[in-house]
Amino acid sequence: MKDHFKDLVVKHDQPVVDAIAAIERGPTQIALVVDAENVLVGVLTNGDIRRFLVGGGQTSTPVHECMNRKFHALPHGTSREELLKLFDIGYNAVPLLDELGKLVEFATPDFFPPAKEVAVLSRARAPVRISFSGGGTDLTYYFMKNGGVVLNASIALYAHATLIPSAGPEINVISHDIDRHEHYPSLRALLDNPDKGLLSSVVSVIRPDFGFDLFVHSDFPVGSGLGGSSAVATSVVAAFNELRLDKWSTYEIAELAFQAERLCYAISGGWQDQYASAFGGFNLIEFDGKRNLVHSLRLEPATSNELEECLVLCNTGIEHNSGKIHKQQREDFNNNVDRSQQLLDMVDLCRRMHKHLIRGDLNDFGTSLHEAWTIKHGLSSAISGNTLDTIYKAALDAGASGGKLLGAGGGGFFLFYVQPRFRSAVSAALKAHGCTLSTIRFEQEGVTSWRTKVA
Repeated sequence: MKDHFKDLVVKHDQPVVDAIAAIERGPTQIALVVDAENVLVGVLTNGDIRRFLVGGGQTSTPVHECMNRKFHALPHGTSREELLKLFDIGYNAVPLLDELGKLVEFATPDFFPPAKEVAVLSRARAPVRISFSGGGTDLTYYFMKNGGVVLNASIALYAHATLIPSAGPEINVISHDIDRHEHYPSLRALLDNPDKGLLSSVVSVIRPDFGFDLFVHSDFPVGSGLGGSSAVATSVVAAFNELRLDKWSTYEIAELAFQAERLCYAISGGWQDQYASAFGGFNLIEFDGKRNLVHSLRLEPATSNELEECLVLCNTGIEHNSGKIHKQQREDFNNNVDRSQQLLDMVDLCRRMHKHLIRGDLNDFGTSLHEAWTIKHGLSSAISGNTLDTIYKAALDAGASGGKLLGAGGGGFFLFYVQPRFRSAVSAALKAHGCTLSTIRFEQEGVTSWRTKVA
């Protein structure tokens, strides 16, 4: 039994005089009577004692001879709301009992049994992005010398992370997307593993001081070109961030995700994906050797709504390896293969598309996607291929104003801009080539995290 009410408790066979002493010790003027098993069998108030003594009772008589057996008690765990209502209608104390009737707590208006702290888990979800222009200029080896800029938007497809802390040091990392389960007896074992997956690479950057189970799943296929691996890394960073007292900023979340994915897990690529996933919404992102800056764009609702209606997301079903393509592009750069003009053209196009977008000139914006495709097509032979070129040509022949491969290229998703009168024809042409189509819904929020109780 709890210390705060132990002085109010008397055994049923103790004398009445002991109950009087217990009543005097407590502010509620109530004695609690229990049997040998600590089951609450009655209560005594000053009024009960007075009536007993006036009737000829003796202070040496056992308490059970005069106790009140008709008392109001509630199960331990009764909600605060229910107790408040009882006190508000006049009760000044309520015993709380376990399933055997044993006294566990004694609730009064100025003391409520503290709620037992339960285990919590954290969840996070991070959106993927569609990139309109500027891809390639967000690569460090390029923008350190020339500066870079990209234009992108997050969409309502997410990577989901669930983090369940545990009392012990063991770590379990489970990716449902690739059906991979990594188990480590400790953080040290994870850090020493040379074959860590992406999720464990994120953990190695964060280095938490507790054991946990981490579960991740996504709304999009692997190799989509939507920046999926970055969304996964961002969601995991945010799940850990939710448990911190000193939260990382959105920039820091993006940087940690970049560190884990690009440096620790060694997937070659640029910076835009992590920022897009962390910040969300429409962004113009500028890169240089010192500070990357994310400029959030405020579009007229009519502009974003119309853009959603005119864009078609096309899954080619062709897997691609963005890291391999980026690696080849870097080798070309190191071998002095001159792509500078294409990248300068990409920056110029990105600036123009930014202006089209914020002014709501969507037809010009859609046509500019074709320019983005043409420029990107010239960056590497691995970006496109016969099948992808055929799919793209079929969409334009059917009426699409423009389009581009998302991500590094080589497969994954196309993005097409299609005016309403051509949508049916374009859809039919793409489906005829085995593509799967979906609409786009923009996501204005970036990575989101929250806590909940472990069931």
